[in-house]
Amino acid sequence: MTHSLHRRGSACSLKDDFVILVTPAVNVNHVGSGPKLWKVLDIITEVGPNNIGSYETGTIYTGATIEEIRENMPETPRVRCCFDSKEKMLEVVRRIKEEDLGLSVVLSGLNEDILDMCQELDIKPHSVNYSLGVHGATELLPPEEVLELITMCGHGMISKDLVVKAIEEVKKGKKSPYDAAVMVGQPCVCGIFNVSRAEKLLSKYIQD
Repeated sequence: MTHSLHRRGSACSLKDDFVILVTPAVNVNHVGSGPKLWKVLDIITEVGPNNIGSYETGTIYTGATIEEIRENMPETPRVRCCFDSKEKMLEVVRRIKEEDLGLSVVLSGLNEDILDMCQELDIKPHSVNYSLGVHGATELLPPEEVLELITMCGHGMISKDLVVKAIEEVKKGKKSPYDAAVMVGQPCVCGIFNVSRAEKLLSKYIQD
């Protein structure tokens, strides 16, 4: 899932940031795959995602419910969400494997953590994708502390100005880091923006 590969930050800040995409293959096994994705949604709901959403409904931080996400799945359905702990991600993948649904499962996170999960669950990865970074006139990019937040939305739906506003409101005490994180994450409609990580990143702007 290439749009989740460009998250910026230190290994420490990314260690509790995991994304999962579960999808059938178009024109191969997407017909009738809805009930299989519903089962995946049940598993994810029971474990507890940090965020989940869809293009059709938005995310749990814009008011969508899991039931609405289920009911509004398109003809070629897919499930996207993120988790804020390796243990939760591992449990979800374990249970999906046990169901043997015949769907594509794509995981994003620190490479060593994802490979550790695969080894523990006796899964041989089909492929591994890496981001080679950003090249060119990088001096035109926003500051790194802004990039850490906007790159959690791989489709580029979060503006740098929104992040700057969130930082300023935390500094002035107008918003808590959590509320600011939710505000920043709301434009990311597919649900892979990690609000827990954003809250931690914004907490450093609390004024003493």
